[in-house]
Amino acid sequence: MTTLQSIAIVFLTTSILTSCKSELTVDEKDKIFHAGPVNSGFGVIYWELYKDNKYQFCDGDFMDPGCYTGLYSLSGDTVTLHDLKKHDGIPTNRFIIRRYSDMDSSYWAWKCRNTKTEWKDLRRSDSLSGSEGDIFPLDEKNEIVFNKNDYFLIRLDSLKNYR
Repeated sequence: MTTLQSIAIVFLTTSILTSCKSELTVDEKDKIFHAGPVNSGFGVIYWELYKDNKYQFCDGDFMDPGCYTGLYSLSGDTVTLHDLKKHDGIPTNRFIIRRYSDMDSSYWAWKCRNTKTEWKDLRRSDSLSGSEGDIFPLDEKNEIVFNKNDYFLIRLDSLKNYR
């Protein structure tokens, strides 16, 4: 083998090894947060946070949930899912968490402002739904993007224990 061939093989091998991106894995026992869809249906869309700042995002169907993993960062109650792919109804990779236990009547008045529902009825309905709060996407100006069909509900919340 010539020197040029040896250099080419070393270069090719090095570039292959350095271009490989290791897949993050998550373990169910490390789950600390689950965000489920506000409306369930035939498709599956949800995301989960795990210890060590890992997330899993799923957008698929029952046969193939279409899950992938990435890293997240947390600042207060704002979650950023790094390297989040584009998904219908999700305009951004940043979300704000609104726990019902931290909200007063103005929250439910805001949430039902464009409906005929009384805020007290919405609060009661939210509390009985089995969720612990809402998660909304944020736009570039840090404003909540509220579409009544495209936000998430907190189904598991141990996040405060891991800050």
